[in-house]
Amino acid sequence: MLLKLFRLRDNAHSVAIGFTVGLLLNFIPTFGIGPLASAALPKLFRGNSVAGLIGGILLVWAFPLLFYLNIVTGDILFPIKIEEIAIEHGIEETEEVIEAGITIGKAFIVGMIVNMLIAGLLSYITVYLIFKRSRRKVLLLIYKKWNIQKKKSVR
Repeated sequence: MLLKLFRLRDNAHSVAIGFTVGLLLNFIPTFGIGPLASAALPKLFRGNSVAGLIGGILLVWAFPLLFYLNIVTGDILFPIKIEEIAIEHGIEETEEVIEAGITIGKAFIVGMIVNMLIAGLLSYITVYLIFKRSRRKVLLLIYKKWNIQKKKSVR
């Protein structure tokens, strides 16, 4: 995947936008359509679709961790007081359950937005700078270290 990313014949901005959009989709619960969306959404931002797919696939395995990070970040900004409600009153009524769900949902959405802004900024800058300044060096390093050979045709 890394080799495919650095072999893209597109400008650094387009690749960085595509990769970042694809990567950021991992912070959102996409219910299985994340890889498909990560290939399609970069086109809306004039990014590279292949870079978006690579960015989207890169952190698919980390979705549970990113989901938890969204809730923790949201809890820091919007403290969740579910424990106090449950201990003092007990969550038994439908309204209390809905209120608890809305509280957790607010924290999740705020945390998701904050995490996406931070991760998006860091991802874009990193990919842009690497692609702009040292793309050839990275490709040369990959070729030397990984000993990539061309496929020979069988006759």
